[in-house]
Amino acid sequence: MTKRINRRFAGSFPTPLRLGLIALLVGLSLLGVDRSAHALSPQEALLADYRLIRPKLLHNSFGVPVYVQSREQDDVLTAEIYGRVDYPLQRIKAALAEPADWCDLLALNINVKACVHENNAERRWLTLYMGRKFYQPPEKAYPLRYRFQTDAATADYFEETLFAADGPLGTADYRIALQAITIPDGTLIHIRSAYRSSTASRVATKVYLATLGSGKIGFSTDGVDSDGKPKYVEGVRGTIERNAMRHYLALQAVLETWEMPAEARFEARIKRWFTLTERYHSQLYEMARNEYLDAKRRERRSQQYLQDGQATPQ
Repeated sequence: MTKRINRRFAGSFPTPLRLGLIALLVGLSLLGVDRSAHALSPQEALLADYRLIRPKLLHNSFGVPVYVQSREQDDVLTAEIYGRVDYPLQRIKAALAEPADWCDLLALNINVKACVHENNAERRWLTLYMGRKFYQPPEKAYPLRYRFQTDAATADYFEETLFAADGPLGTADYRIALQAITIPDGTLIHIRSAYRSSTASRVATKVYLATLGSGKIGFSTDGVDSDGKPKYVEGVRGTIERNAMRHYLALQAVLETWEMPAEARFEARIKRWFTLTERYHSQLYEMARNEYLDAKRRERRSQQYLQDGQATPQ
């Protein structure tokens, strides 16, 4: 199914809008910590990062313990989110144990039209169908296939990675990494993702930023304006930061609804995700609440058909 949809629709998808597909899962920066030089383990490196960014978690313009940064270097586009949550590490591990759990999380994003998963002895994969912000059936979206792996799961540290070798417009090396570690005042979550751009994707980015993405801002700041207010980044860094934040808020929605009955979680999560994004209205607002909820309900039905190997209803 994935290859058939890929060949049929990837070439015809509107080029200026493919940035939404490309930029959805991007980001990474190392906060100045030379991890290889100090031979730090991933767990030690995360704690080192935490010591550096803790003041920014406690004191920022958003009033919540979250820190965002991004970087564009050569042909790699990067962004990352650090956030402190009150939930124990065990809940995070339980909520993201399998590829199906990641599908539940990632499908909350407005650009994800469906997510299907495979989980057996030979393979652990999930495929995201990336599309435009309004409702689309998965057949009109771009399938991005990720390998899923758990890198570490101890009593006080957890790490998982999703990796896709290829993406639209010749992009490559898509990676989503989630780390979580117990800290004295809760759990620190670090969502890090990255992709390698191409000449075609850079052209598409310029078109997007000159049209649909014009004037949109991100979350990290680049000094202050003439009135002393934070000056938020724009352009491609703003784009990748917005999409990274959407993932972080989706994780929050999943954690908050974890103890609900399984049959009630989806409806609660889409409502909670939209409410959380409204906290960052200037950055994340794209559509009215009812429009988002209606699109997600329809896309959920399509996803269930696709997961069962059936043709999706139109």
